[in-house]
Amino acid sequence: MKFDLYLTEFSRDQYGDGITFCDIDETMFKTFARVSVMKDGKVVRELDNQEFNSYKLKDGEEWDFGQFRDAAFFRKTSIPIPQMFARVKKMIAQIKAMDTNSKIVFLTARGIFKDMKEFKKSFSDNGITIDGNTVSVSFMPEGGNDIPTDKKRRMMEFISTGKFRRVRLIDDHKPNLKALKDIENTLPVKIEKKVIDLHNLDMSTEKLPPISFYALWIDESGSLKKI
Repeated sequence: MKFDLYLTEFSRDQYGDGITFCDIDETMFKTFARVSVMKDGKVVRELDNQEFNSYKLKDGEEWDFGQFRDAAFFRKTSIPIPQMFARVKKMIAQIKAMDTNSKIVFLTARGIFKDMKEFKKSFSDNGITIDGNTVSVSFMPEGGNDIPTDKKRRMMEFISTGKFRRVRLIDDHKPNLKALKDIENTLPVKIEKKVIDLHNLDMSTEKLPPISFYALWIDESGSLKKI
């Protein structure tokens, strides 16, 4: 399989370190958990992952994330997407071979699982170890009602360190990808300056910007398209 151009890793001497944010539901796995919308103690609606991404709670409604936090259900029912596991495993191999500090962060709209060991086994079953260093997972606070904004905030926590010269997001939900494009278009000058200073860049000779952004949409076939 030809390795996607936008996912190629670089040596630190060539272009510094990169960070790749990667969604989980419908990106790494086909998943089947539902989030319940509750009102007056009753379930009024059940949402799949894509519906949950864009649903806004109405007056009097609240979330029930019981199934979304069930690691055993996740491991038992989720179906890995082979193309994405192959891509991520190749990226991990490149990071280790080049001895960089690049990172892969699984950035999910889910809250933290009740049994993290069981959740991580869903990845190790398919050849990826979430070690908390090169590969980690970032969860959203339960009760959030704007997933793109929450993901944007979490990505900015990493970007604002100035450590990364490449930032990628792989996601099936286009509003999340728009959130990364918004970061690119409104990036504070002070963050660019931090990147330039940390990497000792001479922008009069640099051919690339301090940070390059890649918003990559994954379709149902597992193919990637740059947004």
